[in-house]
Amino acid sequence: MELFEPIIESVKRFVEDHDRKKAWTAREEITWPEGGNRNIVLREDMGLELGSPETQSLSYILWTENLDLVQDGLITLVGPDLSQSYGKSLPFAKIVLVGVSGFTEENTYERYRDMELIRYQLDLKGFMLRAVSQYMREWCRISSEAVIKGFSAQVLGSVLMRLFRDKSYVQAFEVIFLTSGTDDVNTLKEITEPSRKIIAAMNKMAEEFDFDCSSCEYQDVCNEADALKGMRDTLRNKSREVGHG
Repeated sequence: MELFEPIIESVKRFVEDHDRKKAWTAREEITWPEGGNRNIVLREDMGLELGSPETQSLSYILWTENLDLVQDGLITLVGPDLSQSYGKSLPFAKIVLVGVSGFTEENTYERYRDMELIRYQLDLKGFMLRAVSQYMREWCRISSEAVIKGFSAQVLGSVLMRLFRDKSYVQAFEVIFLTSGTDDVNTLKEITEPSRKIIAAMNKMAEEFDFDCSSCEYQDVCNEADALKGMRDTLRNKSREVGHG
């Protein structure tokens, strides 16, 4: 099931054309102390803030079965690294690109939700994350101690890679972080806006069991995506089986 190929291609073109990017390879051996699930970073302990409610933030997971679109293990940062930004509050974007296999009309939504929950498995000392999925936002605080000790985009990307690769259906993982400024986050928002509509349409179908296309605000999205039409029909049949109409 392909939903995001053109969007992934546009995101990668944006990154490739940017002159403030750097890249690393995610490494299995890169680790960070665990926080014991007590990852609260108070303002007085904060060394860096990313994507706060007062600034721009963006977070997406985009998947594809076209593995040529995902450079496995690549971590790209557009903008300054975390150690270069001590004491600042920066706009933030995180785009996770996942090469997958075996996605069908029956399991795509379930697997999407499964991947969405991965970020809550991050247990890194001095790293606090808050997410608002319906608005595609993430807000991170990193403690002064963590920044001083070398917490970086490569550390965060490497830990994320290990968590995603634990999923049997994940064949490749790539992540893009952006800290370069509000204008760049807004550009990525424009590029990924079709993704938001696709995911919102999936949520509406799967969580609300709403299949009335004539009154749905995402009718145009489904009309343009055959995969969503197939998912709609599959979910409609399932809802009838369990008595939702």
